[in-house]
Amino acid sequence: MIHLLYGEDGLSLEEALALLRADAGPEELQDINVTTLDGTNVGFDEFAATCSTVPFLADKRVVILRGLLSKFEARGFGGGRSQPRAQQGENRLGPWAGVKEYLPTVPETTELIFVDGKVSGRNPFLAHIKPFAKVQTFPLPSARDMPNWIRGLAQKLGVSIDPRAITTLAETIGSDTRVLDSELRKLALYRSGGTITHDDVNELVSYAREASIFAAVDAVMEGRAGVALRMIQQITAAGRPAVYVITMIARQVRLLLLAKDLKAQRVPPQEMGSRMSLSGFPLTKTLEQEGLFSMERLKLIHRKLLEADLAIKTGTADEQMALDMLIVEISLSSSTRG
Repeated sequence: MIHLLYGEDGLSLEEALALLRADAGPEELQDINVTTLDGTNVGFDEFAATCSTVPFLADKRVVILRGLLSKFEARGFGGGRSQPRAQQGENRLGPWAGVKEYLPTVPETTELIFVDGKVSGRNPFLAHIKPFAKVQTFPLPSARDMPNWIRGLAQKLGVSIDPRAITTLAETIGSDTRVLDSELRKLALYRSGGTITHDDVNELVSYAREASIFAAVDAVMEGRAGVALRMIQQITAAGRPAVYVITMIARQVRLLLLAKDLKAQRVPPQEMGSRMSLSGFPLTKTLEQEGLFSMERLKLIHRKLLEADLAIKTGTADEQMALDMLIVEISLSSSTRG
């Protein structure tokens, strides 16, 4: 049988794939009867030969082909614009255009599974294999559905979770189901049948801790001195030195300056994340902040950071005093900006 599994919810997809792998016979024979091919470099002839191999001491063998559909996502190559779209798709497939003739001949002893991430409906390879395959799609849970998804996974892991903890996980990790699964397993092991609390998430989940420093940096840069001082007091009381906070403010200013420059060059958001070495929550937050500050404002904060660094290095102020002065000066400059 032929299967097609694709979508951005990698966690659910891999769970479905694990069930299909079980068709490869006893676990001790699966190394022999399960073959995984990399779609980015496998050729059609190798693929066909692998599918035609008979299973060893089992009724079925499993062939998993990962990433082949992504290879044919539209990226502006292929036939010229004057050609019909279907013909352009055939040109882009090259030797793989013969797959629609080959798939009906795949032996009944082979479970062929195409696995991929996000695939567009205009993908030419998708059109070739869909008529022959049992299709399962795995979209990410929506922001609206994510709290129930988190609650449901916690229940499967044998724990309950309070609403504030759910909100923090959803806001800081977003829809990355693999990361959520990993973090919830860690929290479930820590609570062992109890209730995961908001404090547990803040203490054990690195994404939540990063969100806390982001919130503090937000307060500093937006001139909310009272809020910033209270949040930073909590961060330093938890063991982070004052110079860490100064470093994080400086890092965020540099990222915002870089984001402004990339935006001016009309670089797409996804590529901006790659160039800034950011993804997930940090990238989303930085791109949101970028529009809140002018280049002049960021340069002013950068000068204040240099002054704080100089005060620490020359002994004019200790780290905590330099940080407090920095917050107040940024706040004062915020109230006078035009």
